[in-house]
Amino acid sequence: MNEDNNIGKPPYRIAVIDLIDAYHYADFFEDSRYAWFGWQDYAQYTKYDIVLALADRLFWAFNPDAKTQADWTKWEAGYDVRIYDAESNCLYKAHTKLPK
Repeated sequence: MNEDNNIGKPPYRIAVIDLIDAYHYADFFEDSRYAWFGWQDYAQYTKYDIVLALADRLFWAFNPDAKTQADWTKWEAGYDVRIYDAESNCLYKAHTKLPK
């Protein structure tokens, strides 16, 4: 466990997922429609609060017009941003901060 937050097991990585696939294939990352951040061996993300802030910033960069979850899913044109730990557990989904 991360000593700072007791959230998952570092290092952490961020997945940016094409929204059309986010609910159907989010556990399978074999396609080029996903991007990983923090997967490299150098400069790994070990502090959860930093990776959380980065995930939120990425979410807003990819979904600037999202005001509610309904706006975000309209036309399935956005991207989901998620945080995973070293054991591939999904710890965070950035869209959950949007009001329903």
